[in-house]
Amino acid sequence: MRKVFLGICLLLPLSLQANQATPLTNEQIDQVAQRVMQEFSVPGAAVGVVYQGKVVHAKGYGVKNINQPEQKIDRNSLFKIASNTKAFTAAALAILVDEGKIRWDDKVVKYLPDFKLHDAWITEHFIIKDLLTHRSGLGLGAGDLMIWPKPSSFSRQEVIHNLRYLKPAGEFRASYAYDNLLYIVAGELIPAITGLQWEDFVEQRIMQPLGMQHCFAGKVAADKMADMAKPHGIVEGQLQLIERPERDGPAVSSAAGGIKCSLNDMLIWLQLQLDEGRYAGNKQLFSVEQHQAMWSSETIMPVYNSDKRRNNTHFSTYGLGWRLNDVNGYLRVHHTGSLAGMYSYVSFFPELDLGIVVMLNQQSSNARSAMMYAIMKSYLPVEPHDWIAEFIPQPKSSEEAAEHRSNQAKPALYHLDNQHKLTDYAGRYQDPWLGIFSISLQDQKLVMSSERVTQLVGKMSPVAEDKFLVKWNDRSLEADVFAIFNRDDKGQIKQMLLLPESEDIDFSYDFQDLDFKKLP
Repeated sequence: MRKVFLGICLLLPLSLQANQATPLTNEQIDQVAQRVMQEFSVPGAAVGVVYQGKVVHAKGYGVKNINQPEQKIDRNSLFKIASNTKAFTAAALAILVDEGKIRWDDKVVKYLPDFKLHDAWITEHFIIKDLLTHRSGLGLGAGDLMIWPKPSSFSRQEVIHNLRYLKPAGEFRASYAYDNLLYIVAGELIPAITGLQWEDFVEQRIMQPLGMQHCFAGKVAADKMADMAKPHGIVEGQLQLIERPERDGPAVSSAAGGIKCSLNDMLIWLQLQLDEGRYAGNKQLFSVEQHQAMWSSETIMPVYNSDKRRNNTHFSTYGLGWRLNDVNGYLRVHHTGSLAGMYSYVSFFPELDLGIVVMLNQQSSNARSAMMYAIMKSYLPVEPHDWIAEFIPQPKSSEEAAEHRSNQAKPALYHLDNQHKLTDYAGRYQDPWLGIFSISLQDQKLVMSSERVTQLVGKMSPVAEDKFLVKWNDRSLEADVFAIFNRDDKGQIKQMLLLPESEDIDFSYDFQDLDFKKLP
């Protein structure tokens, strides 16, 4: 065993030296960006690279809005960075830890008395660090329907209050399940401790000291609105704008995914992270100790076969607002961000002093991965590979995939008999945390609508006894559901359940967690 181990140790450096890293030139990154945008129908992108203390690439590509092609993406164009916001929330709390105002292991109820989970013991023992590490025992994306799709009328206080109705799907601190709501809770610690709203604290204590003038935690300044890239998606086979009305006042989910930022300012953020919180010479935004805390493993994540094949990955974990894994022998710290029509990706290789950011105004995870992999792999001593082709969906073409989804969404219609009339299903149904859904009869068709989430409006078609397919009017949601009705022993409808129509539905549409009771 000893000889084998020594042999591996001696051979490893030789194998790494067999392929020298050859970072892409600016012209090659341009070519990658253009090919990715063409292959995946991406209207606009912004790509930046920080390497060994310098910005070696920073460029915008394409357009902000397909309907206004004269509006080009540049380094100051604003993108929603979605869940890459989570690292800002972790950094804000790290600043308070440095100042001695909180500790990572403080109990959440110490600052937010209304915080309550389904289990009283877990509530009592839930610490600040638990809010950031996706190990609560709640299910994947639990409660996200209160914040997704936007807009909804829920307040942050209501989100915190409604956590008590979400039933656990696993054990506390035992397994990883991504959540957004607990980052909203983490954000509400800021006003409880400082008196400043999360948006004001992040802008005053993080963005302003760093000189991030094209980055906003709250409302985008009026003179910068023209810089906003518009969200797009492939809707029923066509690239379209995704229009989602904005609510007045702060977004309820800001601390989980609300920041809007330019490429130039994201590169400032990347350099801060690589410099362990140092900026402007010798100033520290947060201490090296807290930087290490944020970049330390807290929750074990699964290692997927795709990661093993692409990256020779052996471990995957979550820290505080960041994911960590190994890629071809190097530590990578990274995160993605996903909102309707806006996707982002940040990766660091601290041993190489390398940071990369990709922002897109199209909701394609394959596109952002192709862009990221093509760039980051060029800095690693690995064999050349066509990383763009790697992420092109196979074997189905986009037309075949669209046809497959269409066929799934059209089960044979069911003709109701006289015993079960459409009027039986009309009425109001209440879930403990998502509130009231109404079903009304309009032009001899049932229509379902949510009182709190305005985009959830759709027509209902019977497909079996007491079972309907609900197709939302907003086809960009890609979240159709089956409504299943249960009756009491007198034949009266008493309950409605919603189940995703497709297994490809985004996990934030947690319809399966809802339990509607029909109101008198």
